[in-house]
Amino acid sequence: MISRNDAKDLLFSHLKNENLRKHCLATAFIMESLASRLDQDPDSWYITGLLHDIDLEHIDNDFSKHGHQARNILKNTDITAEMMNAIIRHSGNEPIQTTIDKALWIADPVNGLIVASALMRPDKKISSIKLKSLKKKYKSKAFAAGVDREQIAYCTNLGFDLDEYLQFSLAAMSDKEEQLGF
Repeated sequence: MISRNDAKDLLFSHLKNENLRKHCLATAFIMESLASRLDQDPDSWYITGLLHDIDLEHIDNDFSKHGHQARNILKNTDITAEMMNAIIRHSGNEPIQTTIDKALWIADPVNGLIVASALMRPDKKISSIKLKSLKKKYKSKAFAAGVDREQIAYCTNLGFDLDEYLQFSLAAMSDKEEQLGF
């Protein structure tokens, strides 16, 4: 399997936007934590999260190509079929089926909500966000309007209630906030 460092180098060769890179890294951190929680392989889940949006600067805002273009980029990469399928399916262009699909489906949008919440704080720190504040922002459809709340709520399909999942994701990102630039 591709190493974490090689996956990061590959991602950075395809994504130049710093915010997209940080989004992919945040997704990787949440995926790694989810893998540990669900007795899955943290390395493969981390790499899946890291590479999930590798094609975004190649699709010219045609989201029907999202995931499928990633397949072209990653076809000669040493990742499993399960990892590739999760990357393809997270775009919503194919049905979510496996546990890793479900995990990526919920990890992708939640970090956007957390980052937007951190940027609203005076200290701009993820670690200072409280669950109560994050829940309030989650409930406000106007806040971070591009974040799909239904996708986050899908966490119940992995055995989390919403509060537990928000706190879990917050902890996964707080632990790595320096690496995310906060």
